[in-house]
Amino acid sequence: MRTPSKKVILDSLEFAARWGFLTQQIFFEFICQMSQAQQYRYWSYLVSSGLFVKSRHSANNLILAKKGRADFGDSARPARSHFYVEHDAIVARFLFALENRGLIVSSWLEDEFMRNPVEAYDILGMPQIQRVPDLVFDLKTANGSNVRCALEIERVTKSQSRYAKMALAYLNASKIDVILFGCMHPTTERVVRRAFNTAAHLESKRVPGTFLIDEFDPASLATTLKFQSNTMSIERFIEVATKQTVPNMRKSGEKRDYEFSRQINPKLEAA
Repeated sequence: MRTPSKKVILDSLEFAARWGFLTQQIFFEFICQMSQAQQYRYWSYLVSSGLFVKSRHSANNLILAKKGRADFGDSARPARSHFYVEHDAIVARFLFALENRGLIVSSWLEDEFMRNPVEAYDILGMPQIQRVPDLVFDLKTANGSNVRCALEIERVTKSQSRYAKMALAYLNASKIDVILFGCMHPTTERVVRRAFNTAAHLESKRVPGTFLIDEFDPASLATTLKFQSNTMSIERFIEVATKQTVPNMRKSGEKRDYEFSRQINPKLEAA
C-alpha cells in the first residue's frame, strides 16, 4: 500500500482510544468503506505500522499499541476486556448508525461516566448514580434543541429483580428523555417491559422502547422499536423525536466532527 489514507488511520485510532478496541466488522462497515481487498490491506497495515496489536483472544479484534496510544495520552481508554467487546461493539454500531447521519450532538459512554462521576450526575440528572447506561446521546432536533436518550444493550436475560432496580433508577434520571433497550431475545424484551410497566413509569413517561439486536440494520434503521402500545421503526422514532427527516449515512471518507481529545503525532499527520 503506497500511501495509506490518513483519515482511515486516524479514525481507527480515534475509535480505539475511546472504546478500548477495534473489531474488524466495525472497521469494514464504518471506517474503511472500500473494496474488500483494500479493507484487508488496511486492516493488516494497522498492525504492521505498529499502531495496533492483535488481541490474544481474537484476530478480528485490535487494541492500541504503545505507539498508537502515545497520540492520546491519558485520555486513551485501557484495552477493553475481551468478555465485553461483543457487547460494546453492538453499542458502537448503534452510535455509528446515528452519528454518520449527522444526528448526534454529543454522546457519552459508560466508561466515560465512570471516570467522571461529576459529569454523570449532571448528564443523567440523578441525585445519586444508581445506574449508568451503556450509552447516552443527544439527538439534534429541527428547532435546535436536544433529545437526550439512554441506550442499554442486553445480551443475556437478567433476573426480574435486576430489571426492577434498573427501572427504579431511571425514574430518577430527570435529564433522560427517552430510554432504549436492545435485547438479544424476545424473552428479554418481555422481562424489561414488565419491569417498567408500573403506574409511576407510565405517568412519568419512563417506558422504554425495545428492539431486537439481531434485527438492527444500521443502513436502513428499519428495525422495529416497541414502546408501551406503539410500534414503529427506529427511523420513524427519530423523525418523531427530532421533527426532521432522517438523512442517509455519510460515507467514511466524508467529514466527521470529533469531540474526543487527541494529540496528533506530527509524523502520523504527515503520513
